Amino acid sequence: MSTSTNDRAVSAANAGQLTATLVRPVFLVSLAFANETVYAWTGVGNLVWEGNTYLGVGQLGNVSPIVEGSEVSAQGITLTLSGIPANLLSDSLTEIQAGNLAQVYLGFVDQNGVLVDDPIPAFIGLLDQPTIDASTDTATIAITVENRMSDMNRARGGRYTDQDQRSRYPNDGSLKYVHFLQDSRIGWN
Repeated sequence: MSTSTNDRAVSAANAGQLTATLVRPVFLVSLAFANETVYAWTGVGNLVWEGNTYLGVGQLGNVSPIVEGSEVSAQGITLTLSGIPANLLSDSLTEIQAGNLAQVYLGFVDQNGVLVDDPIPAFIGLLDQPTIDASTDTATIAITVENRMSDMNRARGGRYTDQDQRSRYPNDGSLKYVHFLQDSRIGWN
């Protein structure tokens, strides 16, 4: 376990994996769906971490490259799961709600498939609407996960008016005289 307070700090055990002759990286993904949180990882079988059981999706799951740059921008990622039986597709779509939390962790496993140390947070964002590629027997769902910074570009629905404030808080009169300010001349001496 890392002793640093930085969530992205790499422990000595994980750093050792990066310089090992054979590296076995894995992604652990948690997705907050409508009725439950789904846990999956890029290995095979079940993996337990922090009390949650991650279902192995092996080669059926994919995490797009996670890009970070020196400029402040909201880069997203895409999570893809293929091989979904067609009869489960509608259930899958009703569970996915835009705006719910998605977390991706990078970890390393040893030759026995056991996590070497706690995985490192690689990407945390919000689910967007999924896209579907369906064939006759199976389907592929791709979910875009937006960086939480992209929320800063969205317009907020509120106004600084008495009417808007009272629609949310009926007894709050703190903005009662704001409309007088727009035409007021205030002299500073």
